[in-house]
Amino acid sequence: MSDKIRVVHYINQFYGGYGGEDTASMGIVVKEEPVGPGLLLKGLLGDKYEIVATIICGDNHIAENIEEVCEEFVNLVRKYEAQLFIAGPGFNAGRYGMGCGAATAAVTEKLKIPAVTALYSENPGTDLYKDRAYILKTENNAAKMKEAMKQVAAFAVRLAENDFIGDGRKEGYHGCGPAIEIDYGTPASKRGLNMLLDKYYHRNFHTEVVMPNHEDIPVPVLSKPLHDVRLALVTDGGLVPKGNPDNMVPTNSKYYKSYSFGDTEKLDAASYEVSHQGYNNAFVLEDPNRLVPVDAAVSLKKEGKIGDVLTTYYTTAGVMTPMEMGKKFGEEISKELLDNQVDAVILTST
Repeated sequence: MSDKIRVVHYINQFYGGYGGEDTASMGIVVKEEPVGPGLLLKGLLGDKYEIVATIICGDNHIAENIEEVCEEFVNLVRKYEAQLFIAGPGFNAGRYGMGCGAATAAVTEKLKIPAVTALYSENPGTDLYKDRAYILKTENNAAKMKEAMKQVAAFAVRLAENDFIGDGRKEGYHGCGPAIEIDYGTPASKRGLNMLLDKYYHRNFHTEVVMPNHEDIPVPVLSKPLHDVRLALVTDGGLVPKGNPDNMVPTNSKYYKSYSFGDTEKLDAASYEVSHQGYNNAFVLEDPNRLVPVDAAVSLKKEGKIGDVLTTYYTTAGVMTPMEMGKKFGEEISKELLDNQVDAVILTST
């Protein structure tokens, strides 16, 4: 066997030279050489690394059979005795991104070898696999393939050499990266001391309590005077019309709703209820304006301190709702608000 570090690279049918959508359902093809972007990867990895196999698979095939195909990938990586696995980059290509994320997670978890891919933040593969695999951040499309591949190659070399990998914000990957395996046979005190020593001596280690790596959201700037602003009201406190007509769930929300309050100057307690677990909603049942401040917003409009109030409020239950779902809600609600010429929002929580 060569002394070089053995690498397996996964790409889709387009980058493999088999075509576009017309061949997206093709199965797995293996070539024992670098192919397409793998030629660039080969040069970036350097002489110590050898791409011993390129796995090429159609986007439809992997997306529609993801568990079975990933198992085949794992077997191929094992067959070629790979010491490093690289997928993509997949940028914002949805099915390809799903394949990159799933394959990287499968190899990481089942073979325990270094593995990495790179995707755009809004790729569905990012949300699904960012806490199971290293997924580096890329631009929206493949126009910057060279820059993305440089990043992938440099990170892959660090993984292969067991270099210290820090937090995703600093290192440029989404989420928390691969799940940490904890040896509970070693007492917690000893594990903690070992981590402290590893940190002190700049050796690779991972905390057992990984903090979420949330994206940075830029602070919006109001583009017009406050007295010209159209204001909207949004809540994750679960305020719904009496009888809960749309069956809003009290926890782990799958959707949000919007309800009109018309030209009323305040919400009437007799007309509303709360569908939300996890907080004392007695004060809201007594006066729903304390959660959705219609009375205050209308008063500000009358006083000329704001320009207008959208006569529809948006509501969901925030408790136990996954971050990914909350992000989806936010993007959809914000689009509707922009369509209604809303300039600013008051978001109330529990």
